[in-house]
Parts: sequence; C-alpha cells; structure tokens
Amino acid sequence: PQPQSGLLLNNPHNPTGKLWTREEILPYLKQFNLVVIDEAFMDFLTPAQEQSLIPWVAEYPNLVILRSLTKFYSLPGLRIGYAIAHPDRLKKWQQWRDPWSVNTLAAAATAAALQDHEFQQQTWNWLTPARSRLFEQLEAIPGLDPLQGAANYLLVKTEISATKLQEQLLRNYQIVIRDCLSFPELGDRYFRLAVRLPPENDALTEAIREMGR
Repeated sequence: PQPQSGLLLNNPHNPTGKLWTREEILPYLKQFNLVVIDEAFMDFLTPAQEQSLIPWVAEYPNLVILRSLTKFYSLPGLRIGYAIAHPDRLKKWQQWRDPWSVNTLAAAATAAALQDHEFQQQTWNWLTPARSRLFEQLEAIPGLDPLQGAANYLLVKTEISATKLQEQLLRNYQIVIRDCLSFPELGDRYFRLAVRLPPENDALTEAIREMGR
C-alpha cells in the first residue's frame, strides 16, 4: 500500500445511487493503508443484492465499515451509527471516542430496529418495484435523464435549472426535491428524489409533467 494513503467510498454512492461490487472494491484494500466504506444505504438492498464488505473486516486490518440507522430505519433524531473494523483498530479508537456517545434510549431503539425483520422485508418488497416504476416515469418526461440507482433515491439530470424546478414544485404543489448544489461536480442541472410509495411518486411525476405543458 502507498504510505499515508487512504480511500473513503460510500456504497451505494450518494447521490448517484451506484452500487460497487465486492470484486470492484477489494483490490483497493491492497493499494491503500486505510479504506473506509460508508455503507449507510446498504440496508436498502436485499441479502441477495447487497455488496457489503463486513465479512472481510477480519481479514483486512486496514478496512473500516460505517453503518447508520438514520436512513433505512428512519431514526435521524437518535443519531445512531456504528463502525465495524479489526479489533486492534477499534481498541485504539476506543481511547478517542466520547464516553457518552450513545444514550440508553438510542441503544434500545437500535436493538429493536435491527431485530425488526418484518419491517426489513416489507421495505424490500415495495422499494424495488417502486424505484423501477419511478425511473420509467421520469425517463418518459422530456428534459429529464434519471440515473439507475440501488438505494432509496434517484439522481436526475435536467435540462432546466434544478433550483427553479425545486421552487416551482414547492410553491405550486407542496412537493420538495433535493437540489445538488452542495455537490460542486453536479451543480444546478441535477436533483435527487427520494423513492416514495407509488401514489406519492405519481403525484410528483404528474406535477413535473404539468409544469412542462
């Protein structure tokens, strides 16, 4: 590995939704001294689809996996996340962390959420077809170019200003989309959409169509 080198990668990627396979990522573990994979959105993939590197943590001391419960389990207020890494690294990090990093309520909610397998399966059942249908609806709208994604959102390229589209949707339809101005490489010609239930997705795409008429 290159001395003093590191790689930080989120998988699935935010905001594109791209999913890297294990085979694509594993070579980097031999190129960098530290590889941190943010898997905050990995829970949205079924066990057959996910590409987590958690099973490789014991084999690669330079690998760190980050996970979050704020996305899949909708617990942003509890600020719950965790790291999975080699025991030697975690022992060292233990000396640096705050002694009160997770409160009792958050710890209890975390345990309950991770054991809620019914919720996990229900989410997987509706998300995949809803995402595919939303992609097709957006693709059919002139001026929009959605990117295929593996998580609970889609990145969309637009021929018009995304900021202007955002303002009009909020003002006229009370629908909020996320602009991508915080991503310098994307700018004002991209926006990101959360994949919602079909009736909500239909309302969004119909609103965009009406604005283009």
